[in-house]
Amino acid sequence: MKQIEKIPIIIDTDPGVDDTTALIMSMAWPGFDIKGLTTVGGNVELKYTGANAKNIVELCGCTIAVAKGAEGPLYKNLTTASHIHGINGMGSIELKPSKTEFSQQAAVELIYDQAVACKGALRILTLGPLTNLGAAILKHPDLPGMIHSVVSMGGAMGVGNVTPAAEFNIYADPDAAKIVFDSGIHVTMVGLDVTMKTVVTIEDNKKIKKMSGPVAQVVAALNEYALEKESPFNDQGAIMHDPLAAAVFMDPSVIVTKHWPVDVDCREGLTRGMTLVDRYGVTDKVPNVHVAIKADNKKFMSLLYQTLESYN
Repeated sequence: MKQIEKIPIIIDTDPGVDDTTALIMSMAWPGFDIKGLTTVGGNVELKYTGANAKNIVELCGCTIAVAKGAEGPLYKNLTTASHIHGINGMGSIELKPSKTEFSQQAAVELIYDQAVACKGALRILTLGPLTNLGAAILKHPDLPGMIHSVVSMGGAMGVGNVTPAAEFNIYADPDAAKIVFDSGIHVTMVGLDVTMKTVVTIEDNKKIKKMSGPVAQVVAALNEYALEKESPFNDQGAIMHDPLAAAVFMDPSVIVTKHWPVDVDCREGLTRGMTLVDRYGVTDKVPNVHVAIKADNKKFMSLLYQTLESYN
């Protein structure tokens, strides 16, 4: 059997209900060589997102460095989504506390050092506000040239979930998002308009609940929580925002993208955090972001089942 060539990847995350499923999928994927998890304040405060990341790593039986990152955005105060994710970010469940220490490196340095070590092959999956990556680019201007690509769950075309105009991850730190989008890195934006249509239905979740082992049961419980909390946004099932973004590095054909100019509104006001996607080329700007325009829910569910089954 041909050996799978693993891709080096860092996952920047703010767990988070759907982040947890994305991390569980990623740690089971045989094609990933996860170089570290970097944590950021976002869905909930950093003290929770960091602890959650370590607990998830332990749940999955992995040994992966977890580095602390930014407590809040580059220039503003932290906005959280604890009303959706719960006070500690894990909805209605509690994971066994990990006794593992955090990495001695801060997130920015872990990202940079791994980019250097991987010699242009490093991928970065961002599941929360883009503060850590934006800060890393500000500190190390040569970083963009050393990153293979970024897949980012964030943004949207014409829809918002924290304001009518803005998706949460971009709204939480639009300045960092603009830095990343304008950096020259190959960025894929997996936005709200696509993730909203990627769901685990009640019937799908019944199949997950029938799987053996604690990992699948955690995912099933999180899906049940999401079904209740996010029903005003989508009554078809538990929305898979971050898991869809994780799936893109596993199988790029899970989404369809268009290469378009994207700007981020960093001003105060009603449109702060809005991602302005120039679909018709009216600005004459050079395309800078590969924007997801649709996803294949059947392919996504296949990847979810496949990764969860590997824990049995």
